[in-house]
Amino acid sequence: MSAKANPPCRHLQSLAMLLASTRPQGALLTPTPWLAWSLACVAMILGAVLAGRDLDRQMLLDIQTQLRHWPVPWAFLTWSGLGICGFVLLTSLSAQEPRRVAALILALLIGGVIVHAMKRTLHVDRPATYFGPDHPVFQVIGKVLKKGSMPSGHSATAWAVAALLVLQEGRATIWRHLWWILAALQAISRLVVGAHWPSDVLVGSGMGLLLAPLTWRLQASARLAHWLRRPQVCKVVALSLPGFGLYLCLSRQGWEVPLGVQLGVMALCAWGAWSWWQASARPTMREGAA
Repeated sequence: MSAKANPPCRHLQSLAMLLASTRPQGALLTPTPWLAWSLACVAMILGAVLAGRDLDRQMLLDIQTQLRHWPVPWAFLTWSGLGICGFVLLTSLSAQEPRRVAALILALLIGGVIVHAMKRTLHVDRPATYFGPDHPVFQVIGKVLKKGSMPSGHSATAWAVAALLVLQEGRATIWRHLWWILAALQAISRLVVGAHWPSDVLVGSGMGLLLAPLTWRLQASARLAHWLRRPQVCKVVALSLPGFGLYLCLSRQGWEVPLGVQLGVMALCAWGAWSWWQASARPTMREGAA
């Protein structure tokens, strides 16, 4: 009896292995990132509850008191949270997975509209406006911002980029943890440089965590990713990345980029350009996940 049952079992095992190996490229390894969505909702709720309270202001002063002694690293982290920095980083690392780039483009567009609409609607003053230039504890590193504090666009970008970089990780890796740590530090940097309240950062971080998986699942993301796989488009991306790198190095976004960071940015863009140029030599594949 058992001898007769073994061949069908082997056939079923072979079929299961075949289905696993032929999973469409670009499909999510986790069907629904419930943990990320739950954390995003909790962060946004906490930010909404905290906004405008004395605890919000006291938390900002406490964080600045503890972390204000390293202005250059914090200025670098807040600069790296810019949308264009996140785009360059993710694009340079995603020649094998253009679905990430497609999802980030949509996240930046949708998130940008939502963030700016909230800023114009809520009219929350920045910490520099509230505390003024003569406060004994509060300080600003870089450009002094006055209006449009809620929510933090840098935090939204940082967490969206991190989420897209780890979406397809099937197991915990050192890089997966590093992306989350980088996003957390970029969000905290907005407090240390005096640009946002903790409530702004919480709401922005939650928005980024929500937008990344949502835009990944949009049909427009699948179509855009399929277009990005075309050889001609891959070559355009490859040629564009060094230009983006030069813009980041030469433009002043509230921080004068040191030479070492400039060299690192150009090295990353060069590697990304080479990867995308290599990708142009591969046949176009249909994006499997919608």
